[in-house]
Amino acid sequence: MRISTHLSLVALAAFVLALSACGGGGAPPGSGGGQPAVVVVAISPKAVAVQIGTQRQFMATASDGNGVSWSVSPSGGFYGTIDSTGLYTAPAMMPGASVLTVRATSIGDPTKWDDATVNLQPGQVYGAFPIGFEVRTRNAWQANLAPVTVGVPFTRMLHSNVNTLQLKKIPGGGQVDAQFRVTSRWDDSSIRWLMVDFIADLSGAGGIGKYEIDTGGSGSATGTSMNVTNGASTIQVSTGVLNFTVNKNSFRLFDSVEIDRDNDTQVDDECLNAAAMQGIVVTEGVNDFLTNQSAPIRVEVEEQGPIRTTIVAEGRHRNTGLAQDKLNYIVRLTAWNDLPYIKVDYSFKNMTGDGVAAATQNAAWAQVSQHEDADSINIDVPFDYNGATVSARIGGNPADHTHFSMTTGQYLSLTQDYTGSYDATDTENPQPPSSSNSASDPLTNAWPDQDDSYIEYALDDSGAASTSATHAPGWMQMAGGNLRVTVAVQDFWQLYPKELRAQEDGLMRVGIWPASAGTLEVFAGAMKTHSMLYAFDRLGSLDTTVAESRANVISDPPRGYCDSRHYEATRVFGDIAHTDTTMSDTSAFRAASQGFAAAYMSEMIDHRGDIFYDRSFGNGAATGHSYGMWNFGDSKVETPSVGWENDDWGVSQAAFQWFAMSGNTEFLYLAETTARHFRDVVVQHSDIGTRFDYTEVGNPAVSGGKASQLGKTRYTPNNKQHDLGNYHNGENHLDVFSGGFLAYHYLLTGDALSLQILKECYTYLRGTWKRFFDSGNGGVDSTMTCPTTWLSNALLVAVAYEMANGMNDSSAATMTGYVLTAIRTRQSTPTTRDPNGNGFADTSGNFKAWEIGHLMEALEYTRWIRYDATIDANIEDGMSWLLGTNAAVYLGNLPTPQFGAFAELPGGTTDYGGPNLMIGAGYVGAYRNSTGANWQTAADNLLNVQTTNIDDATIGGDAIYLKTFSQFFRAGPMLLATCKQ
Repeated sequence: MRISTHLSLVALAAFVLALSACGGGGAPPGSGGGQPAVVVVAISPKAVAVQIGTQRQFMATASDGNGVSWSVSPSGGFYGTIDSTGLYTAPAMMPGASVLTVRATSIGDPTKWDDATVNLQPGQVYGAFPIGFEVRTRNAWQANLAPVTVGVPFTRMLHSNVNTLQLKKIPGGGQVDAQFRVTSRWDDSSIRWLMVDFIADLSGAGGIGKYEIDTGGSGSATGTSMNVTNGASTIQVSTGVLNFTVNKNSFRLFDSVEIDRDNDTQVDDECLNAAAMQGIVVTEGVNDFLTNQSAPIRVEVEEQGPIRTTIVAEGRHRNTGLAQDKLNYIVRLTAWNDLPYIKVDYSFKNMTGDGVAAATQNAAWAQVSQHEDADSINIDVPFDYNGATVSARIGGNPADHTHFSMTTGQYLSLTQDYTGSYDATDTENPQPPSSSNSASDPLTNAWPDQDDSYIEYALDDSGAASTSATHAPGWMQMAGGNLRVTVAVQDFWQLYPKELRAQEDGLMRVGIWPASAGTLEVFAGAMKTHSMLYAFDRLGSLDTTVAESRANVISDPPRGYCDSRHYEATRVFGDIAHTDTTMSDTSAFRAASQGFAAAYMSEMIDHRGDIFYDRSFGNGAATGHSYGMWNFGDSKVETPSVGWENDDWGVSQAAFQWFAMSGNTEFLYLAETTARHFRDVVVQHSDIGTRFDYTEVGNPAVSGGKASQLGKTRYTPNNKQHDLGNYHNGENHLDVFSGGFLAYHYLLTGDALSLQILKECYTYLRGTWKRFFDSGNGGVDSTMTCPTTWLSNALLVAVAYEMANGMNDSSAATMTGYVLTAIRTRQSTPTTRDPNGNGFADTSGNFKAWEIGHLMEALEYTRWIRYDATIDANIEDGMSWLLGTNAAVYLGNLPTPQFGAFAELPGGTTDYGGPNLMIGAGYVGAYRNSTGANWQTAADNLLNVQTTNIDDATIGGDAIYLKTFSQFFRAGPMLLATCKQ
């Protein structure tokens, strides 16, 4: 078990003051009247490993404000040099001594200094510069111009100034133009997460590009072709090869799209048929609801840099004649330097009733059950081919589908849908037109028995129809008149029903919900997001190779992957271990625990598909996730009625941790897919239902004296896939809140929508917190009586938001502080059932061990995000309670008692997930706080008992119990941390 030696700058300064009488730390402060204050110097980091030939930035402060000078001892170039800014450059070769001292000396009083120890290393030092990473894709496609956004974590105290960084291609590729943005900082203001945008070269073997971030640069690139003009009524974006204009007052995707069609080197030739442009069209009956019929809520530049620019627009679909709204929209438009691409991320959501309070509980239920209906949702973009004959091609499987030289009225259409059976007897859920209740929504409550081979597409070539029982790749291309346009949709077949349609008049349609699918019912607060890429070329002929390369950008986006040892060193994912991509390397674990670690990780690899992949994966008997408009990315347990609980969505956050431990890209894909699903499906995107009276000045979660429901998570779904679940009769529940996976999704991939939805959850948390924990503002003080999961999940949301957006929202740290205060009050206040004050009563006055497990996990997570060592004491208190005399009352004893190993339920029955959660986080923090060997013994005893349970008979094979497996999956990263070397 490793124990951190880092000290925060505040603690370091206090330490120096306390020991200022010792050595170079300085003398004690003067106590006589008129005596000058003693200068105190504080350097950071205090101890660090540095690879030869690299650099490391040191920082120091002198209390008199006059700065410091720098030196290295032993002196001379053999041991490296340090400049006036504290940037240390290690020697190119190992010197005679590998340990040296970097000293910061007060300029105002040279008798005062502070020292740091440097341990030179001949090989890679993970968590330090240079930070290497690979860019690759799931399907290993190759390209020399691939836009990449990658989030790279930094070790605390590693670096602070983004303007001295550079990106280099390795080996020997030289500096690469990049866009750097700090998305999160540690408590000492050093960089925690850095977002890097650049155009990668993936033309090498396996489609892999290797890069590294280092110091010695000048930050973001300058002099690129990217230019943004943010005017009063329009935003104009130029990438150098593409121009497009967005209207702030009448948003319809684009007002203009230009490229160089006539080959005169000027990017000034219009591609769009502006007169016919409608953009996103929601249709019900004969009525069209458009995005440009009412002023948008906002249209603004969200990200502007030399490599990538993103514009975000929000508003309502509206019908002018009816003066009615139908569904809100969020659209993000992204473009990259010198690339002819526009990425469109479109979300629709039902916010009908937003801001309307329900007078009674029954009224709240009625609001929740209402829905908006739409016959179709299409993104229609008409292009101008200058009167030329148009040809079209749509990607198919096994062959593409092409219509050359279309004549008047001709079209080519491909529709992806599901052909399996439905439950026609389900009166609770709309059915296909052929079913007994005559409703028209093709989604179903019943889980189809068939695998995804029943998802097939039909082709309609101007009335000539054919069907292929397979999956279309989701791209379409049209060409003519020196213009070729390609559009590709992410997760096209998985999110059926979908349509791609090309018409002779130049219209390209992406059917988000095709009219052929019947009526779509969008229940209150529901949201669904789709991503697509439009690409433009100056050519009039079709080209499948080009279409596929454009589709790869959106369908299989390149990601950046650091070495798992770098993720471990940064601690941004917690105190995790590391292994290899096959999860077979156990060298990071103590010899006595390597068998357990190997067996555990083997089960995760073998059966992760049981909660994430489709039901034909692995043993074939598990529910898995299901495809379709509302449920792609689902991670299910035994039945649909509890499918969304799945241990409070801890599985998604654990998938990010498993990825960080192993570098296995499938875990990142699983984590990302479920994160995208969660933000669409599980979050209440409307201000409906019961709201509670109270007041709080300045709290955005309060409107008109009521606590907002916007951003609430839905509790347990009501056995109906298509309506996304109820939200527990309008009640306020913090039980299923979690936030870490949304934060990681944003920080790793730059997905701004995940940050936006995390903010919704955080906003709801603030309002609900006042209701339940602030009796001074119209609520009640439930600190001592609420379920412990309310505290743990509130902490997860607050601290995740603090990590992801704390630099932009000063309330974030305060909210985390509120929750920590309540937890510490709960731990330190004696109760009848817990006279020692270390337990956690629920609403009935009882204690639940599994709830403590959730809290230990949340505290461990918070400890690393805040880098707050005082939290270790809270973790140890919780574990002491679990293993103390009170624990025997509430935990079933094992047949042969072993210190630290226990069963959760009376009579010795073991709920494996609960103990794992407790041990995984709790023993790590308890040992770290006390360094007592007894905690390691307790962890080892637990592992010895659990080792016999890590086999097919318990969590694998055909009889797998998915809820148990999901708990093992969630607990793994922290549990395995107990047996690190």
